[in-house]
Amino acid sequence: MEYNTTREKLTLREYGRNFHKLVNHVKEVKAKAKRTSLSKTLVKLMNMAHPEFRNQNEVEQKLWDDLYIMAEFDLDVDSPYPKPKKEELAIVGDRLKYPKNKIKFRHYGQKIELLIENACKIKDSKEKESAIIHIGKIMKSFFGMWNKESIDNRVIIDNIKEISNNKLSIDIKKVEELNLFYKQTRERGSRSYHRKNLRPKRTYRNKRRG
Repeated sequence: MEYNTTREKLTLREYGRNFHKLVNHVKEVKAKAKRTSLSKTLVKLMNMAHPEFRNQNEVEQKLWDDLYIMAEFDLDVDSPYPKPKKEELAIVGDRLKYPKNKIKFRHYGQKIELLIENACKIKDSKEKESAIIHIGKIMKSFFGMWNKESIDNRVIIDNIKEISNNKLSIDIKKVEELNLFYKQTRERGSRSYHRKNLRPKRTYRNKRRG
């Protein structure tokens, strides 16, 4: 069991420990192309975890700068922005306050609860379902990153229900049939996915020639 007193100090506390672990994982990937791909995905997750950043100017560059900061500027990737220099970025200013409220599922982190809280506010049913699918993917990814066992889709759905106080839910059969929580699955069973995977297979029979 890990205790806060024995854990490594977080560089940017507003992103939480899970994001810092993901950054360290990306740093250990040997192939630069793979590191770059994972970094782009991580920046998207950072943006999802902090929707309030979207109101700021040059938000994407800020997220990439934060990624380099969490990596202690030791990250060799093909970034869309110039790699910042440590001396040019002063890690000061009004940062988000570290949450002090109790987290229901610590292995997911506080950011998952914030994502679920924001998803509960969505009124459009399709957008809400898309948000649930994104959250499920992240939860499955976080669990698989630090555990050898895989987590059952039903457990993820039950966790989402509990965290959202039963405001969010999704059909378990749909999730499993379309494999919606797998990171490469198209969202909400897109038309192209249906055409490719759900179209009835044709059977051909050899015709007898007279």
